[in-house]
Order: sequence, then structure tokens, then C-alpha cells
Amino acid sequence: MFNELPEVETIRAALSRDIVGKKLKTVAVTTGKTVRRHKTVKDFRELAEGRTIKSIGRLGTNIIFVLDDGSRLVAELGTGGHFQRTKGPKEVKAKHTHVVITLNQGGELRFIDETSKGELFVSPPAPEDRVVEVSKYARLSVGGDGSAIRQAVPELAHLGLDVLEDQVGWDRMAAILRSSDLGVKELLLTPEIMAGLGSLYVDEILYNSGIGHDRISDSLSTIEIRRLHRGITEIIADAIKHHGSSFGPTPFADPDGKQGDFQQSLHVYAREGLPCGQCRAPIERVSVRQVTTYFCPKCQN
Repeated sequence: MFNELPEVETIRAALSRDIVGKKLKTVAVTTGKTVRRHKTVKDFRELAEGRTIKSIGRLGTNIIFVLDDGSRLVAELGTGGHFQRTKGPKEVKAKHTHVVITLNQGGELRFIDETSKGELFVSPPAPEDRVVEVSKYARLSVGGDGSAIRQAVPELAHLGLDVLEDQVGWDRMAAILRSSDLGVKELLLTPEIMAGLGSLYVDEILYNSGIGHDRISDSLSTIEIRRLHRGITEIIADAIKHHGSSFGPTPFADPDGKQGDFQQSLHVYAREGLPCGQCRAPIERVSVRQVTTYFCPKCQN
């Protein structure tokens, strides 16, 4: 399992349909590592228990439960974290279940994390006069809810642009690309610049844009930047429409167990040796700094 923006947004949407308005009756934590920002598990529980969920948001790969006292319960899913909805405690707990939230109207919300890299924490209500210094890249946004989320949850203020929660035109993206000497894939994978993008969707975005993964970002032409900007929007929107990608030994599923099917639309990711859909050249794979990249050597030359 892996989590990138489309998968996390799929989880957020599923939870929003089901548990908004419900109260966190009890919270059980099996390992303190999952709530490591708090001094003790008890501290975390006292902040979360008894609170009612007013709405659910997202920034990058973080799901944000807005609680009735103005605080935010934040779930950073990491690479292997996900939520599961169950009817009650009698259902067998999956391995690596680290947090179990009992809801007041019955049922449980379970946080499962195979890698133990995810975490949950409660961010206290924001004072009215608090001003949070957000990422310089996030400040390029001209609209959306991203700025308000960062102000409410300063722990997330360092995150870069979120392609759904922040509104950025191609011209401002051009300013980011032309101010950096990183490879374009490395730039897109840097959460302080672009939040929520991972290797799968970046590979597909670059293929869609006809851009090589190792192109230095400040070498892109205006036409290429426009294609990249459009590709990011199109690929992420399409992946969300298909509820993310589900494959591998532990495929992604939303809290109700529904799997995504965007993997059927992949053009390069995990297709090494298979023919490119446009030029029929075999898809290639390389590994740079322990990051695997799939690409077409002709279409992305």
C-alpha cells in the first residue's frame, strides 16, 4: 500500500460522508509512537475523547478532523497508514491496528499503519491573534483553503503547494521551476515545494507532459511548463475520480474497503518492458537516490 494525494483525498471524502457529526466516545492507542508528538498517550486521549467531528479536511497526505472545540485531530498517513470503518469491536482487528476510535452512534474508526511511519496528533485551537509563517511556496497561492488550513494547524505550515487546496496558475509554477536547479521529478517530490505528490503520480504527470524526470527544472520552456501545469491538474483529478490506485500485495482501499482502479489507466508506472501506448518503445526503469522512476525514453526525451 502507498498513499499519495488521490488516495488520501479518497479517504477524506469517504469519511466525510460517514462520520461528520459523530462524537469520539473513546480513543484507544496501542503504541505511543503513533501519537509521538504528545508527552503521553493519556494526553492525546484527553484532547480527543468526547469531541464531535464538525468537518474533515486534507492537506498533502494529512487528514484533518475539525473538532467542536476548535482543535484539529490530524492524521499523517505516511506511506502505509489508512483508516478502516467497522460496525463494532467484535470485528477482528487487522494487524498493525494502532488506534481505535469508538463513535457515539456505534461503530469504530481504526487507524492501521503497516510501516509505523504515520501519526496522529491534536493541534489546539488557534488564538485569534495568531499569525503563522507558512511555506514561501504556499504563499504563491491565489486562492483555495490551503492558507486557512495552515493557519489553523501550524504543524503543517511548512508544506508546499497542494494542487487541490491551493490555487496556482502556470505562471506562478513557472516562477518556482525557474528558481530551482533540481531535477523536475525531485522538485515535484519535495513536500516543502509540492505537498502530496509521490513517485507514481509524478511519473504519470511527466509522461503526460512529455518531460524527462531528470530535466533540470529551470531548463523547461514556457510551453513545457504549461503542459506540466495542465498535466498535474488532469492526472490528479482523474486519479481521484477513480478513487486512487490499488495494486500490490496490500492494495489501497478506502475506509469501507472499496479499492481504486486508476492503476488500469497507468501509462508508465510499474510497466517496465511493456510498450509505450504512443510510440511502442519499451518503458524503462531507473533508480536515482533510492527513488524508482518509470518513463518512456522516446516520448520523454
